[in-house]
Amino acid sequence: MTISKQKRPKLPIAVEEETLFNASHSCCICRDRNKDVVIHHIDGNRTNNDFDNLAVVCLDCHSRITGIRGLGKSFKPGEVRRYKRSWDKQVRDSREVKRPKIYYRKELVSQIDFTVCKILACEKDNLRQEELLNTLYELHLWRGDDTIDSKIIDGMEHLAIMSGLSDPKLVVLLAEKAWEMCWEFVGPDDVSMDKKGEKRVIKCAGIIETLADFNCEFARGKKATIIISQSAEKLFEIGVWYSKQSIAKIVLSAYNKGLDGCQENGKIKFRSGYMILRKSLLRLSSFIEEDKSFWRGILSMRGRMLKKYKKI
Repeated sequence: MTISKQKRPKLPIAVEEETLFNASHSCCICRDRNKDVVIHHIDGNRTNNDFDNLAVVCLDCHSRITGIRGLGKSFKPGEVRRYKRSWDKQVRDSREVKRPKIYYRKELVSQIDFTVCKILACEKDNLRQEELLNTLYELHLWRGDDTIDSKIIDGMEHLAIMSGLSDPKLVVLLAEKAWEMCWEFVGPDDVSMDKKGEKRVIKCAGIIETLADFNCEFARGKKATIIISQSAEKLFEIGVWYSKQSIAKIVLSAYNKGLDGCQENGKIKFRSGYMILRKSLLRLSSFIEEDKSFWRGILSMRGRMLKKYKKI
């Protein structure tokens, strides 16, 4: 009897092209532009084609990720993810057109408030909402400073409360943007994080907390919960990279609020959301691969939550 081999899932062409373009068709680890490359699934799940899970690596570095090294250390998933984000950021920065910094702070702040109001006004037009949110994000990229970024995040916090009550599609967009507002923090070796940067990440994690709370209790969108958990994991990882327990704690609080919202009078009412969040909570320990003594309190807090929110 012939046993047929299971075919490897094929990466969509559009995803493959975008991934290679973002990395300038170069290995994110050794950064040698003259080597042949492959696309590696960081978490080992070949069906997870999320851009953050796809790393462009050369054949040599790929063998150091997946091969047996003997006494030598292989690249771990968290390590590869840091290399990917750092290289993608460097490529993106190199392509930006340098524009003179011209600030019209009062006008920009007013424009942010106006844009937030327009997002709320077109409740049933998610494409328009996405366009407007992208406008705010572009404003952060091109004109962002502490004042502008803080105002954008304040507007997103307001939108998080309103969308979590009744609009799961807007929850998805906000959860993605809350993470993207912190995208540049690819690790302390490449980008430093001062107190203002830490505060920004904490506020974005607070948006995830609000979305988890209101979405799981009221809107109960499954896709929204998936994106919330993915963004929570990425923000938690930033906290680990920069040794910021303050960030890790607010992310754990988001899980706590979300899992509580899935229940009513001690009974689980949003079963799929509960399972998504609990599985995501389980994965957080994989980000803490070193210095577990420093993270003892966070790991203990996570352990208590897993006992409280039991497997179903």
